[in-house]
Amino acid sequence: MIEFEDVRQWVEFDLTVRRESGYRRGRRLSRRPSREELAEAACDGDGYLREAAVKRLAVSTDPEALPLLLIRCVDWVRPVRERARSAVLSKLDDSALRAMLPLIGVLRRREVDDWMTTLLRDALPSVLDAALAVDDRESRRWAHREALGLLARERLLEIASTHPDFVVRAICGDALLDRGECVEELLAAGAPKVRARALTLLGPEAPVARLADRSSAVRAMAQVLVPDPAAHYRTLPVSFGALAGLGETGTAADAPLLERHLADERPRVRRAAVRGLRRIAPESAAVRPLLTDPSPAVTREVVAFLRGRFVDPATLRPLLAPAHPLHTRRAAAALLRDHGTWLRLHTDLTLLADPDLAADAHQDIHAWLQHSAATYTTPSPTLATEIEAHLDRLPPETAREIRFALPKSP
Repeated sequence: MIEFEDVRQWVEFDLTVRRESGYRRGRRLSRRPSREELAEAACDGDGYLREAAVKRLAVSTDPEALPLLLIRCVDWVRPVRERARSAVLSKLDDSALRAMLPLIGVLRRREVDDWMTTLLRDALPSVLDAALAVDDRESRRWAHREALGLLARERLLEIASTHPDFVVRAICGDALLDRGECVEELLAAGAPKVRARALTLLGPEAPVARLADRSSAVRAMAQVLVPDPAAHYRTLPVSFGALAGLGETGTAADAPLLERHLADERPRVRRAAVRGLRRIAPESAAVRPLLTDPSPAVTREVVAFLRGRFVDPATLRPLLAPAHPLHTRRAAAALLRDHGTWLRLHTDLTLLADPDLAADAHQDIHAWLQHSAATYTTPSPTLATEIEAHLDRLPPETAREIRFALPKSP
């Protein structure tokens, strides 16, 4: 017999059987159908066959009867789902409900009516802990929203401070803030959006203390609540949050302060400095050397800073060499592609022989053919010759498309 470790797999079984069975009326269940036949009939495309299967499942004690009946509770045919719902209510005790929670959570999202949602909502007090811990993310979040009135203050605070899902933390944290409870505790340990909201419920000292917070949402709220936040940032000890905040609120006059920290030993600080300079001093010449930074995160920020600056290709091409770290080579390739549609294509073609970058190059060539092949520009004769020389690295059909876009020799 078909068995699934995860009851949610019955949903896929239902869809698979329906696709394979099509809709052929007139089929009937045998007098004594096997469990396999009954399960497939319960998911068949013929509503009459599904209804007949539901009648048999209603009196069955086999373990697959309940999940199959639950699926039919959201059937698109009214008589089928009404018969299934009657059977489910007679079988679904607390133990069975706990076992079926993952499946019910998925079925609840089928847009038939709110019967499944009401079933789960009414049963929630008796299966609360199991519902809050269900694997399905959307179901788990729904359960926490529905359970707000069932959870004690201490439990809500624990969830809001420690739950791995930040949406769940925000659900419980916001519920506490709505009641004006645990504001200081949530400011210290809540989800970023909850902490940002908590700032608005405390005195003027709290926003000042959170100007250098690691969370951009908390910093942004603090900046709104503090007059002239940049003046505070200029006097704060160096940290990621302080430099990030100065970049968010400072002026071009603050560029030297940010540039001094491009050599900081902490990657997060260097990254914050680059991001800040991108906003307040986009012409800074101090950022370009960080293109070879050992931190991939810093390098990504440098690429964002240099986009549209057209770094000399002669400077970038040596960085494609295998001796450089992969993130440096990817950064150089990205900036070379910025130089225009034909240099982009040339860069991708040269990278097809690179085992680390070939996949990126193939993907970008496909994008080039989709969006850039009809360009009205033409490459220089030298570049066109180099492109032609690399086309044998491509499948013949792809090479033919590119040759069609290249200017024809006189």
